Amino acid sequence: MNRALAICLGMTAVLAAEELPRGQVLDRVAARGDASQSYALYLPSDYVPTRQWPVLYCLDPGARGRVPVERFSQAAEKAGFLVVGSNNSQNGPTEPVKEALKWMLADTHERLALDDSRLFAAGFSGGARLALSWASNGAIAGVIACGAGFGGGRVPKEVPFKLFMTAGVDDFNYDELYRTSVELAQRNVKHRFVEFTGGHEWLPANLAGDALAFVQGRLEPLAAKPSKEQERLAERYEALAALARSANGRPTIEQMRKEAAYSTDSPERRIARRVMMVTYVAQVETGRELMRSRQYKDAAELYENAVVVQPDNGGAWYSLAVAQAAAGKTPRALEALENAAAHGFHDARRMEEEPLLQAVRTDARFKAVLRQMQETRNQ
Repeated sequence: MNRALAICLGMTAVLAAEELPRGQVLDRVAARGDASQSYALYLPSDYVPTRQWPVLYCLDPGARGRVPVERFSQAAEKAGFLVVGSNNSQNGPTEPVKEALKWMLADTHERLALDDSRLFAAGFSGGARLALSWASNGAIAGVIACGAGFGGGRVPKEVPFKLFMTAGVDDFNYDELYRTSVELAQRNVKHRFVEFTGGHEWLPANLAGDALAFVQGRLEPLAAKPSKEQERLAERYEALAALARSANGRPTIEQMRKEAAYSTDSPERRIARRVMMVTYVAQVETGRELMRSRQYKDAAELYENAVVVQPDNGGAWYSLAVAQAAAGKTPRALEALENAAAHGFHDARRMEEEPLLQAVRTDARFKAVLRQMQETRNQ
């Protein structure tokens, strides 16, 4: 790049950055070349475009850009980091993800003063796998992987970036990350593995500072220690998870729900909570695939299991209602809609516009639930 062009681009970034507030999480910054592409953003309060800054690109499996940006914002303020969270990248087909990354990178480089030698990525679940894959090309200096590792049961021979991994003790991917850390340590790959109290989720804000410090080389590595007991627990989890997902899995699900509710932490409670979550995710994801292929009856059976696993999840009840309505089970669909509203589902517009609810739309119970949701929305 010639000097004149570099100066021109630098001035463009300076002028663009002046439009963006500092010290607060911005929900949506639209890409200039495509307004359908956007990202959440945090600029430290002392951000100035006259010097180059490190940036953390965050990838959430549900395209919730604000969630990770908010999670890292306080640590980023102290560490002098910019934080960007894609509102388009999510679990799903590859091409839309590539498009989201392309626009996020292009727009942030146009608007902001970034140091290309200090580009970092963070991801949760499928977003963690994406961040790790992205970093394998050498353009990313470090990865913060939350709730998932490389995937496929394999760890690459070369890890050309700093790696900070976290998992909640109740996360169904805990054993994957634990085993990855043990293997990396055996190969003398410097990394840091930290567990926290919680499930399948982004790392808590109180670990964000350590994560940023490690990928910058300011914190010592910390690997998981090999443990025969941990391997035994992992094998028990895998056996119970397989039973819960089987055709006759309802008794196992019921037992795991009881153990997951234990008031004190224990290996049994951790295993039960992991089984419950992985079962829920499996039922919902497979249910979505069946709905797309119009296998409504089979999808409804899976959503029935999902609401057994998470009876207080309004979204699961709503998905069950749609599937049962599409399968012609009107009474159960209406009952599920009532449960959805009772457990926090209040998206009246989505309910109004869902074509698969046509069969129950004229029923008085449907109208009562819709009215309740509308009133909640207007409060």
